[in-house]
Amino acid sequence: MLHDLDETIKDMLVRGVPLDLSEIDISFEAPTSEWSASLARPTVNCYLYHLVENQELRQNQWEMDRVLGGRRNGTARHRMPFRVDACYYVTSWANEPEDEHRLLWRVLASLMRHSFLPKDCLQGTLTGQDWPMPTRVAQPEAPIKNPSDFWSSMEGPIRAGFNYIVTLPLDPERMFEIPLVLTRRVRARLLDDPGPAQELVTIQFGGWVRRGAGADSPGVAGAEVLLVERGLQATTDAAGRFGFDRVPRGRYTLRVTIDSEYAERTVDVPGEEYDLVLPAGAAPASMDRTPGAAPGAPSDASGSPPDAPPSGKSRRR
Repeated sequence: MLHDLDETIKDMLVRGVPLDLSEIDISFEAPTSEWSASLARPTVNCYLYHLVENQELRQNQWEMDRVLGGRRNGTARHRMPFRVDACYYVTSWANEPEDEHRLLWRVLASLMRHSFLPKDCLQGTLTGQDWPMPTRVAQPEAPIKNPSDFWSSMEGPIRAGFNYIVTLPLDPERMFEIPLVLTRRVRARLLDDPGPAQELVTIQFGGWVRRGAGADSPGVAGAEVLLVERGLQATTDAAGRFGFDRVPRGRYTLRVTIDSEYAERTVDVPGEEYDLVLPAGAAPASMDRTPGAAPGAPSDASGSPPDAPPSGKSRRR
C-alpha cells in the first residue's frame, strides 16, 4: 500500500502543480548529501520517514460480517482496521534558491487543495477502500519537531520543507497472495576498471502459471518457467507460483513448459505483473519438433516452426 501511496502522491503533483516529468523529477529517496549531489535537474522529494498509529481514529469494537460466516444467516466477527499515519517530509531541489522556493510553494498549494486523497488519483490497492484517507499538510503536530536534527542525520544543511501526513487503513487480518517484488542494489566493478564500484539495481519478482485466463483460474503446479535472456529457471509450487531473484532491470521473455504445453510472453522488470497462461482444457498431444524448438510448437516440412521469429529474437505472445 505504501508504494501505491507514493504513486498516488506523484500523480497528484503531476496534475496539481502541474509538473512536467521531462523537466522536473519526483523522488521518494532519503535526501542525503550523496543523493542531492547526484541530481541532474530540479526535483521534488517526498521522503517517507515515519509510520505511527493514529489513536484518535482507533476503533476497538468489532463489526459483524455475515459473508465471513460462511453459512446462511450466519455471522462472524471482524476486527475494525487500524489507522496509520504515513508521514512524509517534502522538499524541493534546484540550482537557484528562487527556483526551489517557487517550486516548493506550488507543491504546497497543490497538496493543500485536498483534505482527503482524491479518488481520481488513487493507485493500486488504494482504489475501492471502504475507509476515507484524510491528509494533513504543514501541521505543527508532525513527528519532526526540530528540522536541524533531521538535516543533521542527512548530513546536509537545513533547507525549507513541510510535513505531509496521510492516514491509511491497515487490516492486520488481510492475507496477501501476490508475491512480493523487491528491488536490490548491488555494488559491482569491472575487472579491468580501476574506478569506483558501480551500482547495479536488481529485482526480485514472481507470478503465477494459470490454466486459462482470469484471476480465478487454477494454478499449474510443477511447470518449468524460464527467463530466456538470463538462462534462469524456476519451478512452480503447489499453488502455481514461481519467482526469480537478482534480475537486472530490462525487458525479458518468460517461457513456461509442462509436458507438451508451451506459452511465453515478454515482460518488463520491474513491471505490473508476470503471470503466464496455459490454454484451458486438456494438454495437447506431443508433436514432433526439431532439437531446440519449444515444446508444443509444431514443425513444418523444413523442420522449422511456422511463422518462426528471426534468429536470436523471442516470439512474443
